[in-house]
Formats: sequence, C-alpha cells, structure tokens
Amino acid sequence: MAAALTGGERWSWVPNVLLWAALVAGAVCGASAYHWINLAAIWFAAAFALALSGIVATTARGIDS
Repeated sequence: MAAALTGGERWSWVPNVLLWAALVAGAVCGASAYHWINLAAIWFAAAFALALSGIVATTARGIDS
C-alpha cells in the first residue's frame, strides 16, 4: 500500500490483501470447526493437506515427463 500511495503501481497491494484475507478466513473457519466438533476438526485439515499434496505430486510428475 505504501508503494501505491507514493506513486508506485496502483493495484500492486491487492495480492497481499488477498493473502491476508485467506489467512484470516482459514483461521475463522478453523476456529468455528473447533468450536463445533472439538479436536476432530484436525482431521478435516489433515485431509485437505493430503488432498493438496496429492494434487501437487501428480502435477509435478506431469511437468517433469
């Protein structure tokens, strides 16, 4: 934002705001899941991380071949 205010690119701050918004949204979703189902909410995070790592692994294999 400081760069945009001092004459830099006008919208260069948007990706950083989106990154922070995603962090806050994840924290809110995690807190509400923990509120409703306690420690079982960890399994949702673990399943999501496993799915993402599977997607990355298959995508990376396709790039190397």
